[in-house]
Amino acid sequence: MMSTKTKTAPLSSYRDPIILITGCVIGAILGLIFGDKVSFLKPIGQIFLNLLFCLIVPLIFFSIAGSIANTKDTGKVGKMIGLTLLIFITTAILSAILILTVTHFTGVPTNFTAVAKNAAAAKPISVSDQIVGTLTVGDLPLLISRYHVLPLIIMTIFFGICVSRLGEEAKPIIEWMNAMTKVCYKMVAYLMKLAPLGLGAYFADLTGTYGIELLKTYGNAMLVFYSVVFLYFFLFLGFYAFLAAGPWGVRNFFKVILAPALTALGTRSSAATIPLQMEACDKLGVPRDISSVVIAMGATCHMDGACIAMVYAEVLATTMFGVPLEGFALLLAIFVGVTSSVATSSVPGGGAAGETMIISVFSLPEAAFPILLMIVELFDPGCTLLNSCGDTVVSMLITRIFHGKDWYKQNLNQNQEALE
Repeated sequence: MMSTKTKTAPLSSYRDPIILITGCVIGAILGLIFGDKVSFLKPIGQIFLNLLFCLIVPLIFFSIAGSIANTKDTGKVGKMIGLTLLIFITTAILSAILILTVTHFTGVPTNFTAVAKNAAAAKPISVSDQIVGTLTVGDLPLLISRYHVLPLIIMTIFFGICVSRLGEEAKPIIEWMNAMTKVCYKMVAYLMKLAPLGLGAYFADLTGTYGIELLKTYGNAMLVFYSVVFLYFFLFLGFYAFLAAGPWGVRNFFKVILAPALTALGTRSSAATIPLQMEACDKLGVPRDISSVVIAMGATCHMDGACIAMVYAEVLATTMFGVPLEGFALLLAIFVGVTSSVATSSVPGGGAAGETMIISVFSLPEAAFPILLMIVELFDPGCTLLNSCGDTVVSMLITRIFHGKDWYKQNLNQNQEALE
């Protein structure tokens, strides 16, 4: 029985994205064959998007605020969590810089263009106004809007911290938020069952309007993205392992990471790799009191792969719709990529929240949403690979910080026995 489950798990984990992609492909084929004659299908796709957009705000608020309000770690564990989050954010920023550097030298692999209607009429805005307008809004009703996702997340984090500080007095609020989070999760789960139909209809209209260039963009984008995933896995994760334990760390990290890596690719779930990541950390000499915290946190908020995907999606979308990333917008792209990949990573449908953030921050039309959603689905296995395997090297780095540079040397014999 166990062997049967092991063999079928990867296929079942890909079932939903396969159905979703199949729906989009069927829609794309209809668009290519019949052209703009399939535009009558667009309202079906628009209804699905409108329903999803309406769930974005409560989904973000209850999920993130509830998660923060439930956190009560103090002392050494609190310090460990703080350092771990700092490393998570640092590596995410590095991953964002990597994909921007690659796209700078290789160019954006698309000839698809659909200039946003408001792009030509846009007036220059000062950097200070861009910062203020990106991070805040001037009225509460404006905050409760998918057009201002980043200010919503910032205020949600602030709210969650304040609730957590109240202690026992806030218990009814926390229980209410936990319950509302489950309701939002269930609503998203039901709605996403309609995604193949809704997005398939929308893609029929998109390809009917824009033609084969849209499909070529997906193929070129996957080639660039998975090349960067390969580079980051071997070069950057190897470098982090070197910082933690020198050449021994690099050699043995790649020796123990194969099983977690294949599991991540096969299941598309960081949570599914937790037991294997813990076992890998044991073999590398990482103490359980560290790996148990870091691996659990990493499964929900260490998202280097997701950050690469989100930043690359920003580059593709802004190029397609005539809103190029220049100057301050490049820094904003990194900030949005890190925020969208980390802050919404534990939210079911969090990809939709991240894509909504991209659309709102860069003033893209609604037509960008299904394009972004399809891109993220295609990138997801590579994202999970980096997200998951990165947790092990961060555990090694935290061990180095708490136990000193000689830890691995002092435990070398014991670690080597575990590895053999």
